[in-house]
Amino acid sequence: MSKYQQGHFIQIPRSLFSDERFIQLSDAGKWLFIVLKELEHRYTGKGEDFFFRSNEDLSQDCNWSLRKVIRVKQELISSGLIQTWLTHWQDPVTGKKSEKHISAFRLLV
Repeated sequence: MSKYQQGHFIQIPRSLFSDERFIQLSDAGKWLFIVLKELEHRYTGKGEDFFFRSNEDLSQDCNWSLRKVIRVKQELISSGLIQTWLTHWQDPVTGKKSEKHISAFRLLV
């Protein structure tokens, strides 16, 4: 269930465009942040403040190489606009954790 209603738009706070951290990003950094914002809306529910996405999935989402995703993701981390950490996905029904680590993301703006 998405955090916000389904629709043909994306919600980005206006304050983002005056935030010095965002202004200093490369064009690729700005695009990845917007993609992450869309994913946040799609994959978090009410009361949740993070979501999961693999680097491979982000590579497909942005139509970029895996190397570029990793480089640009580091730019966002260094800017203080996102937090990310490795974790295991846990099945809510069985409680079983995934064998493979995945990235968790929290957007700070």
